[in-house]
Amino acid sequence: MTNNNQQATYLYNTVPTSEKTIQGLYLEKERLIVPIIFIPGVMGSNLKEKTDKKEAKKIWRLDDETSVIGWSLPYYGDAKARKLELDPEKTEVDDRGTVVDAAAEEVARIKNEYNLKIQLLGNDKSQRNEKRRLNREQKKEIQKAINSNLENRLFGSRQARGWGTVGYISYGEFLELLQKILFEPNGHLSTILNDLTKPPSFSLDEGSKSSLELDEKQIQHCEKFYFPVHAMGYNWLQSNEDSAMALKKLVEVTLPKYYKKRGKNCDKVILVTHSMGGLVARYYTEALNGRNKVYGVINGVQPATGAVAAYTRMKRGTEVNGDNSISNFVTANVLGKDAAEMTAVCAQAPGPLQLLPTPEYGMGWLTITEPNGKPESYPKADPYAEIYLAKDKWWCACEPHLINPFNTDHNLQQMQKDWKKYENIIKYKVKKFNKSIANKYHPNTYAFFGLEEDANNIKTESLTYQIAHWQGSVTVSKKKASANHIGDKNRLNLKELVEIRTLQNGDINEKYTLLPADGNGDGTVSQQSGEIPIDYLKARMCLPVGHEPAYKNKISRCNSSLRIEIRE
Repeated sequence: MTNNNQQATYLYNTVPTSEKTIQGLYLEKERLIVPIIFIPGVMGSNLKEKTDKKEAKKIWRLDDETSVIGWSLPYYGDAKARKLELDPEKTEVDDRGTVVDAAAEEVARIKNEYNLKIQLLGNDKSQRNEKRRLNREQKKEIQKAINSNLENRLFGSRQARGWGTVGYISYGEFLELLQKILFEPNGHLSTILNDLTKPPSFSLDEGSKSSLELDEKQIQHCEKFYFPVHAMGYNWLQSNEDSAMALKKLVEVTLPKYYKKRGKNCDKVILVTHSMGGLVARYYTEALNGRNKVYGVINGVQPATGAVAAYTRMKRGTEVNGDNSISNFVTANVLGKDAAEMTAVCAQAPGPLQLLPTPEYGMGWLTITEPNGKPESYPKADPYAEIYLAKDKWWCACEPHLINPFNTDHNLQQMQKDWKKYENIIKYKVKKFNKSIANKYHPNTYAFFGLEEDANNIKTESLTYQIAHWQGSVTVSKKKASANHIGDKNRLNLKELVEIRTLQNGDINEKYTLLPADGNGDGTVSQQSGEIPIDYLKARMCLPVGHEPAYKNKISRCNSSLRIEIRE
């Protein structure tokens, strides 16, 4: 008999009828299940068509770099296609994304072994039956390897734990690494967990209440628990309130039943979030009474008070920080290359609109500088009334004529109807949601945000909109105003969809240019929003990470192993 803190092993000699074989029988030590639930950011969940069909059409899938390439193509990814398909009422979470099974290495070995046997048979037609037999045998061996894998036996497959609902290209490797850190099939704690007794390679921000160094007693305490990694993709087009309700059901109903069927107890969870996923988690813990079901939360690059980039992208499309590479070009075109493509989606999608700067972000983040040099900054008191619903201003967040690309003749009645739907989303979903979580965080929250160390030498890819600045100048354009246009009557050219807006001011034509981002941050979320006030947190740190690849960075991956106090 051997024994450790993880499991007891008893060795018996068994004698099957065919031959004498020594078998190792492992008696598992009872441990409490504490699921780690990863919640992705906006556009980080896979979506499919909402239908009763057996095979639903995939709408947004992030399996690899080519999965969403269609959205960058003319017609297939234009404003009409986006409004039609990226509709919160017509889409739902797709769990069919790429998942690397826990037994992947053993499966690969079996495939190689059988493929070699099949290749050795050659192309002889007389060997067809033997090939079929080998193929059937191979499938059985693969399924056997998957079923006998200890991680799968204890926690169920990764597919069953929701890994297929999130984009593999953004999170796949991170989820695999996190699970490897938190569970070793040999029964011992991983080297990385044991190394948490050593000082980290990075420092916490001043005012943090918790250290990242654990003592031996705390490490030993971890041996009382299993930490299976789950993922919860959500429909990022719908309101984050709806997604938070889905999280509540997962934590309080689905997971307890799931593990009870496996003969285990599951009462509380730990949440790890990326970007907008942090807003989902906050609504669950702070507005849906989920605090007592969550040991703690780790937030990565959360737009805690919104992102100015959510405004600029509705005005000019996705900005490309960095070089003019093909990958950057494709990224911009996939997410939305101009105001028409972005507005067609965002105007009907509460989730993305809930990323606009909240009142807590602060006032004056939008500046309009007239050609004479006179600046005027907004909002002065209320971003909803002054920017998001100010359809009579050319610089309003949502340009009325871009809401419905199918209304090609800008029929006034249809435009008013479309605007009313957008207005209701802002008033009853965006504003209400933002108010519900304002300055509210789980008391055991850890957070990291992206920031360049040298504020005087910010890398191009890290430049972030902290404010949006329209710079005016005089132009010689002689364009006339468009008819049937509610809102900004002075707009001269309805085809201006990127960083330029040309206006007519009496006898003078003016051109306004949206200046490039020049603030510090992660390329999307500025320091002003990402740097959550330390009073709300257990610990906080700034890291030189980009927004989308935040969990691809080695430092932030280690940060995801932050200590969450678990009390029985």
